[in-house]
Amino acid sequence: AAIENVIRNALRHAPPGSSVDVTLQQGPGVGQACMVVRDRGPGVQADQLGRIFEPFYRVAEARERSSGGAGLGLAIAARVIRAHGGSIAATLAEPGLAVTMTVPVGPQVR
Repeated sequence: AAIENVIRNALRHAPPGSSVDVTLQQGPGVGQACMVVRDRGPGVQADQLGRIFEPFYRVAEARERSSGGAGLGLAIAARVIRAHGGSIAATLAEPGLAVTMTVPVGPQVR
């Protein structure tokens, strides 16, 4: 659910014809996997980066009903990632937004 919500959000905000990049790599720590989903949409203001993971929070550009969504996708993603002992963060990608999800992998994972 977490990965799907982050990718769906990136696709929703990516301009038509642009790409959404998804990368998966080891680290940054031992026994961790890191996935980054990057779009080339309008992004968000720097002061909103932490708030986009709050339930029902939508940036000003996405508040119209026509844009779809209720402001829950990234909040659900954050809750799921944290429940698995991971972390999630967003950074400005100029243009766009990059959401990084880091989760533990290996024998310690249930």
